Amino acid sequence: MTPAFLPDGGVVCFTGGGGKTTLMLRLAERLRRDSAVIVTSTAKMAESEAEPENVLLTKNYPSIFSPAFLSGVKNIIESRKTVFLFRDLEGDKYIGLLPEEISSLRDMNPASWILAEADGASRMPLKGYAEHEPPLPGSFDCQVVAVGTDALARPMNESTTARFEILRRFLGAERNAVLTPPLLLRLLTSPDMYLKNSPPGVKRVLCVNKSDLTARDALLPWLDYLRSHLSRYHGIWVTGRGEEYFYELL
Repeated sequence: MTPAFLPDGGVVCFTGGGGKTTLMLRLAERLRRDSAVIVTSTAKMAESEAEPENVLLTKNYPSIFSPAFLSGVKNIIESRKTVFLFRDLEGDKYIGLLPEEISSLRDMNPASWILAEADGASRMPLKGYAEHEPPLPGSFDCQVVAVGTDALARPMNESTTARFEILRRFLGAERNAVLTPPLLLRLLTSPDMYLKNSPPGVKRVLCVNKSDLTARDALLPWLDYLRSHLSRYHGIWVTGRGEEYFYELL
C-alpha cells in the first residue's frame, strides 16, 4: 500500500541520515506491486544494495534522451517493474545521476515513480551539510527527510554525525553535547541544514526512522514536541521493523 502522504506519482527524494537507502528500497518494494519504479541516486549507492539484474547504466548510452536508453528502461520495467538507474559502477559503488538528469527524467515520465537518494550520511543518523550538499534536482514532488532514532538524546560526535564539525559549528555545541528536541528542530527547519536546497513548494515529510531501536515511551515526547513546533513539513512518518504510522501536520 502506498503511504497516504505520497502524491499519485512523481519524484521522491530522500535526504538526511538514519537509514535512507533501506527506507527507499522498502518503499520501492511496496510501490512496484502496482506501478513502475525507477530507483536512483544523486550520490552513491553500494553495489550490494541494488538488484543486479535490474541495473541500467547511462554510460552505455549516448544520453538519457536517446531511443536506445528509453527502450532499455522500458524493457526492464515491462519484465520486472523496477529499474535501478545509475551513471557508472566504480569499485563497489554505483555513481548516481546528475540532479538535472533526474529533473529531465521527471519530465519524460518513463515510470510512475522515481525514488532518488539525494544525500549521503555514511550510515549515520545525523548529518551536517557541506556547501555542495545535498545534490537535489531542481524539481521534484516529495522530499523525505530522515533522522534515525539512534541519534535522539545521545551525544553528538563523529560516530553519530556525518560532517560533525559542520553541524557542531552550526549549533554552537560542544563535542558530545546531547541532542535535544529544540536542537533537532533547529536542524530540521534551517535552510542551511536539513532544508538546504529544498524548493519552497515541495511537500516535505520528516521520517523518524529505526523506531524499533527506541522504546515507545522514550520516543513519544520527541514526537509530541515536533508535532507542536515543526513547520514547513506536511507530516511525520514513523518507521521501524514491525511498525509504521503517520502524523499529519496542519
